[in-house]
Amino acid sequence: MTAIVQHAAPHPVDEPHAVQVLLRTAEFSDDPEVLDDLARAEVTGEVLRKIAHNPATSTDTLEHLIELDQRWLTFPVTRRRDLSPEFIDQIARRLTDRNAIFHASSAPNAAPETLRYLAAHPSAPAATAETVAQRLGMTPLSVA
Repeated sequence: MTAIVQHAAPHPVDEPHAVQVLLRTAEFSDDPEVLDDLARAEVTGEVLRKIAHNPATSTDTLEHLIELDQRWLTFPVTRRRDLSPEFIDQIARRLTDRNAIFHASSAPNAAPETLRYLAAHPSAPAATAETVAQRLGMTPLSVA
């Protein structure tokens, strides 16, 4: 991270050159520590989404991203196919934002128990139950 900070530091974070450096680092770095440091810095949502998609990002960093912004970062995190069903469940049980709950219900690696939990969540929009029912091959009424 020191190299990134030194390279981007002379420029304000909203300056196009600095943003491009941070975006490239978030997308292509294979160093989990660099990605974690970047996720904990004051960067744009676009940079955070790139970190969420990066396979080198550690699960601790992914949890931090969800804590930062459930609504916009749950989708890129839960789309990842390299995450275990247990990790997806851990994330799902912390969600309170209705949009985040809906996005988590379409996570490719979500276990059936996690999907049922999301469908029954009091903050879940109706579309969550429909998505879960389709994924589990059930009628929407039998999900809860």
